Amino acid sequence: MPSSTRKGAARDPEVSELFFKDDPEELFVDLHEIGHGSFGAVYFARNARTSEVVAVKKMSYNGKQITEKWQDIIKEVKFLRQLKHPNTIEYKGCYLKEHTAWMVMEYCLGSTSDLLEVHKKPLQEVEIAAITHGALQGLTYLHAHNLIHR
Repeated sequence: MPSSTRKGAARDPEVSELFFKDDPEELFVDLHEIGHGSFGAVYFARNARTSEVVAVKKMSYNGKQITEKWQDIIKEVKFLRQLKHPNTIEYKGCYLKEHTAWMVMEYCLGSTSDLLEVHKKPLQEVEIAAITHGALQGLTYLHAHNLIHR
């Protein structure tokens, strides 16, 4: 379980090296919630230093089952760090602040359902094929590296 002089910091050096030391509240601005999952909320954000648009998943690791939550965060960071493929999310880093992990990733504009909503018509076969092809390339990469995406 994490503890240190800085709130939310990891004590174990091997675990500590997984996290950037910057204050994520100063580094990431213009946060707008864009989704909510089982591990926490996902936000659209902008890096204040570079102006890069990113997605930030905030995951709390306090309250009930703190050890399990912390282990889930460590596992996800280790998983995302190893992904290097154009058809998988690009991991940008993770920051800790007041018992919340800020997992920063590439921001992907829109989903297939967003496309359908915007265009107000069914996708053409060639569009479906392109989307499926990209998804299958990502899965092929993961499976070739003995990784599984839920």
